[in-house]
Amino acid sequence: MLGVKVILVLGHTSCGAVKATIQNKEVPGQISSLYPHIRPAVDKAGSDVDAAAKANAEIQAKLLSESSPVIAPLVKENKLKVVAGIYEIVSGRVILA
Repeated sequence: MLGVKVILVLGHTSCGAVKATIQNKEVPGQISSLYPHIRPAVDKAGSDVDAAAKANAEIQAKLLSESSPVIAPLVKENKLKVVAGIYEIVSGRVILA
């Protein structure tokens, strides 16, 4: 609708939600409600927080590009691209996955 050509799903290093998912402990607030959505990335990448954050961005980008009733058709028609990236907090760099 807005003519967007690219959607970037951006994770970040040292992610507290990913770390909490790896530890699978009770935490204050709503972070634990994200565990089921992050768990596939932890299962794929293991206990390395940064690797799991990258995997999560990749998984979420794939889900968005394949499952969204608005986005998926545009991706199939090559009118839109969904990509994953990771923001390195220490360096300030964004690396595309």
